[in-house]
Amino acid sequence: MTCPLLQVFFFFLTTHYAFVIQKPRVKPLFSLNKSDVAVHFEGTLPKVEFIRISQVNKFCNTSDSFDAYCRERNISRLCPEIPPNLAGKVQLIKEATHSLESLFEECENSSLQKGGRYQPNECHARHLVAIIVPYRDRFEHLNIFLRNIHPFLQKQQLDYTIFIVEQAGDGPFNRGMLMNVGFFEAMKIRPFHCFIFHDVDLLPEDDRNLYTCSESPRHMSVEIDVFEYKLPYTDLFGGVSAMSAEHFLAVNGFSNVFWGWGSEDDDMFMRINMSGLHVSRYPNNIARYSMLAHVKQEENPERYEKLNYGRKRFKTEGLNSIEYKRLALRSCKFFTWIFVELARLS
Repeated sequence: MTCPLLQVFFFFLTTHYAFVIQKPRVKPLFSLNKSDVAVHFEGTLPKVEFIRISQVNKFCNTSDSFDAYCRERNISRLCPEIPPNLAGKVQLIKEATHSLESLFEECENSSLQKGGRYQPNECHARHLVAIIVPYRDRFEHLNIFLRNIHPFLQKQQLDYTIFIVEQAGDGPFNRGMLMNVGFFEAMKIRPFHCFIFHDVDLLPEDDRNLYTCSESPRHMSVEIDVFEYKLPYTDLFGGVSAMSAEHFLAVNGFSNVFWGWGSEDDDMFMRINMSGLHVSRYPNNIARYSMLAHVKQEENPERYEKLNYGRKRFKTEGLNSIEYKRLALRSCKFFTWIFVELARLS
């Protein structure tokens, strides 16, 4: 006969072990140190001057002579509208390296600058782009994403910076709020023209899918392999999307009220329509993505209720109502890391 005390002890060990497996401790990408300063968000954007690419074209894209505007900025020639080295379908890498530091060891002559910034040497980039990636506890996905996205973007001759916006704590994930944070923090660094909001588990399959902004917001991830390369529904704006800084301000950013999985992208689609804009898409054979395998997040049980009254609140809830505390900001080799604590207002 088994001793009752042993049974109780075994039950305690197994239930405790199961608890640890089901809810692991969420570890941030980096540990904080004395150089990391907590910064409370003040609620206003720094004053920036939006420079449209048409203005740069007017000054700099001449064949014979160059304006003083261009000489001051050491601009010799704009990059072509269509990058010359695009090949179409790309070969994806779906294996992670041992560490982030070893990602680009083979690229000794890489032009990648600190903070995950790149700018072409052969011409002046037409587009100043911020890639905003909401993140938490997906190190392997981030590793694979960076291995693929840097070579992909460099072929497009963009002046870009990758921002990894990580949510602190183990509460419900708020994708929309993290992208708002990314917008604010990126604009404090440079006056970006274009923002690409990008899930870390999606890899673009065709380099003709240009990571630029146009006259309307663009849904980038039109077809995904796990959905059999079919658009699930016409109002979809999730996965990967592109918005100019002006458009993002016009729609008041993403909503901050969607905690947990679902509907913040549908709310953004509604905001775009309510602002008199429309969503554009590249052709299906170009706007294709591969999704990395992952465990689905816990769904937000209130997402449909919050979505239903989104029309009444989009002007007063979003960029102009966000509250967060920046715990850390670091310029790493392959990205700029922004570690934040989000205030739950609803």
